[in-house]
Amino acid sequence: MPEKELFITIVSTMLLFIVSTIVIVLSIVRYIRKNYEHREELVTMEMEVQEQTRKNLAGDLHDNIGQLLSLTNVTIGSININDPIVANHKLQEVQQLITRSIRELRQLSKVIHGELVLQDGLVAAIGQEIGWLERNGFYQVIFTNDTETLGLSHPEKDLFLYRLFQEALNNAMKHSSADRLDILLRYLDNESKLVLQIKDNGHGFDRYKETATPKGLGLTNMQKRVDLLGGVLDIQSSEQTGTCLTITIPYPNNADDTHQDRHSR
Repeated sequence: MPEKELFITIVSTMLLFIVSTIVIVLSIVRYIRKNYEHREELVTMEMEVQEQTRKNLAGDLHDNIGQLLSLTNVTIGSININDPIVANHKLQEVQQLITRSIRELRQLSKVIHGELVLQDGLVAAIGQEIGWLERNGFYQVIFTNDTETLGLSHPEKDLFLYRLFQEALNNAMKHSSADRLDILLRYLDNESKLVLQIKDNGHGFDRYKETATPKGLGLTNMQKRVDLLGGVLDIQSSEQTGTCLTITIPYPNNADDTHQDRHSR
């Protein structure tokens, strides 16, 4: 493929992605506003938590699409037009990202109605995100999955945790200048808790300064979401060691505990 045609293809692909994203986002925002204008006040704590979950999903749309845009941008930035074979392969990855973005946006309306996006489970969803990162060639990713004793899923919590995971990845990609990510998913059977840890080797930040700023890493919003799950958010960061974010949430591993957990919130 000639260099000029390759360049035109890249630009056209980016424009298609941006226009499609804007149209779908605007449609979803109009739907959400119309839907929630007529909502009655929630009368029980469980209903309140479920409603807050769906509202947060709508808010997390920005973070989710932001990560996909970042991945698309990194992939396009790695294209070498002097190597048409590799360039064509990268373009295929960009097209896959665009297709996935549109699918995720369309699925949001289903999530608002209570349908699930994590059909294959939390581990599979995290693995898919890691796959996209590894394919762009800019990050070394080490994923440790220590959930062998986990025999039950909590779809609502999984969805919250997945969005937090995406936000943490997006922060690392945009702000840390890291080239290695260590991701740990561990189930503490004796405590009935699930731990998600994302560690990077980039330059750190001042957590208290970021928390006091309305923009930036969005740590305050992350803390609120973890609080809603009854969990703990721990962030360790320094210029020498990078950033380590650890989320620990209650995660009962049998039906009885699930019932108690749901009604004790």
